Amino acid sequence: MMNAAYVYLQIYRLFDYVTPVRADCGRLCGKACCKGDDSGMLLFPGEEEVFKLLNPDGIRVEKTQLQYEFEGKKHTVSLAVCGGACDRFQRPLACRIFPLTPYLSKDGKVEIIVDPRGKGICPMAKAMLLEDFDGTFVRNIRRAFTLLMKNARFRAFMKMYSDYLDEFGRFYD
Repeated sequence: MMNAAYVYLQIYRLFDYVTPVRADCGRLCGKACCKGDDSGMLLFPGEEEVFKLLNPDGIRVEKTQLQYEFEGKKHTVSLAVCGGACDRFQRPLACRIFPLTPYLSKDGKVEIIVDPRGKGICPMAKAMLLEDFDGTFVRNIRRAFTLLMKNARFRAFMKMYSDYLDEFGRFYD
């Protein structure tokens, strides 16, 4: 993804002051999604470049076993792992949009869904429907991923990622 770091830094701005609900949701669950240690969020294709550039305190990047194929090559997905406290403005995109996530529908369209992986830790993911979240937040996620889906490598990743989410979703249906 050409100029990936620049693209992600611009997308991050959509979420600087826009959150899932108009209250501090971390007070509801004791910041369950930021407990740290071995918790982390997957990085989207090219997003690792941001972390090489910023080198934020408290976030390290590790490789996962997840892979997707693009242009005949296997690409390994990275994970941003934190210690439970990070600068809000240096978080990865997956943290910024949690507990929502993009999903590639069977007809190839990107949708925004409640992340099935969040249903085990996030009260909002368990109890809320997409329409219950702040409208600006949802629109910004849709804007971000509509832009990212213009990139062929990102589309290849989304196919694998959506299949991965389907595996989690089977436990919560």
